[in-house]
Amino acid sequence: MTPPDDAPLVVLSATASPPWLDALPDAFAALWGQAPWVPTDDRLAVELATTEIAANIVRHSPAPETVEVRAELDAGAGRVVVVLRDTAPAADVDLDRTMPPPEAESGRGLALARACVDRLEHRWVAGTSGNEWRLERRVRTAGGGPGG
Repeated sequence: MTPPDDAPLVVLSATASPPWLDALPDAFAALWGQAPWVPTDDRLAVELATTEIAANIVRHSPAPETVEVRAELDAGAGRVVVVLRDTAPAADVDLDRTMPPPEAESGRGLALARACVDRLEHRWVAGTSGNEWRLERRVRTAGGGPGG
């Protein structure tokens, strides 16, 4: 099955809180319901990467109840794209961070997210007072190569 020209888009907005994190699986279920051509491996990788970044947004927001977050989930054109936006102060992010040693109790989220997607970007969006995360994964075809 191939994606249609008009790619499905699912949006989830709330405050940066555990209930927003808890709602992400349902948002992905809605996306996959509209995008049955996305293989299970790609779905799992995108969901894991998104959950890691989203959990960091909630965990590191200075006052989560005042920070608005928005997740845009998009599937089409041979890729899945997730854009996460928040209204928090600029995050100090090292996207080149490697996996910490086994005894470390934290610090794996960014490295794990980066390993799950083909593209992971973070930027501070001037004028909107917020961070923007973009995660992108090419959809693999049944033969194992990248799609579209």
